[in-house]
Amino acid sequence: PGTAVERLRAIHGRVKSLTSADLSMQWEEVRRKLLWAGGLRDLPNAQPGRGYTGHSFNDDNHCDLTPMLGDVAHNQNDGAVANIAIGNLLGPGIETASLPELGPGGSWSTCTNGCHADPPQDVAHVQFRSRIAFKLVWCPPDFSSFVLVDDSGDLLNSGRPSGNIPRLGYRAGNYKLVQGSKYAREADAYNS
Repeated sequence: PGTAVERLRAIHGRVKSLTSADLSMQWEEVRRKLLWAGGLRDLPNAQPGRGYTGHSFNDDNHCDLTPMLGDVAHNQNDGAVANIAIGNLLGPGIETASLPELGPGGSWSTCTNGCHADPPQDVAHVQFRSRIAFKLVWCPPDFSSFVLVDDSGDLLNSGRPSGNIPRLGYRAGNYKLVQGSKYAREADAYNS
C-alpha cells in the first residue's frame, strides 16, 4: 500500500532506457545514472538524513531503489526491520533528494538486508510498505558485473562498470544478502 506506482513505472522506463554502454562506464558515472533512473539527485556532499546519496549503491546494503508514497516517506522503523536503527527517520532526506518529475511520492536507496526472506523483511517492504523499483545485485563468481532486478526478481538491466567500483567485500556481501532468494536468480544465471 505504500508504493508510489506512477513513480515505479517511470523508474522502470528509465532503467530500461539505459544501454549496456551506460551501465559499463566508470563506476561513478554508472552510479549517477542509477540515481537518475531511480528519481534521486546525486547529493554526495549533503549531510546524512538531509538528502545524502553518496552511500547509494556504494556498499553491500544500500542497493534497493524504493518508490514510496509521500505519506509513508516519514515512516520510522519500530524495530520490525532487523539490524536497522530504531527510528531510521528518512523522510526529510527523501524529500530533498527525490526528483519530482517521476511522479508523486519520493525515492530512496533503502537497505537490502532482510530481502532473502519470503515475504521480504527489508526496509522497503516493512518500514515503507512498498515494493522496490529495482535492486542492484552483484553477480558471482567474480562480482564484476551487476544485474538490476524488479520486485519479482525479474531482470530489468545489467552492467559491468569499470574504475573505482565498490570493494570486493561489499560486492560479495551484497550477493550474500540476496543468495537463495528470488532476487539472486538473475545474478546466478548472468555468467552461466
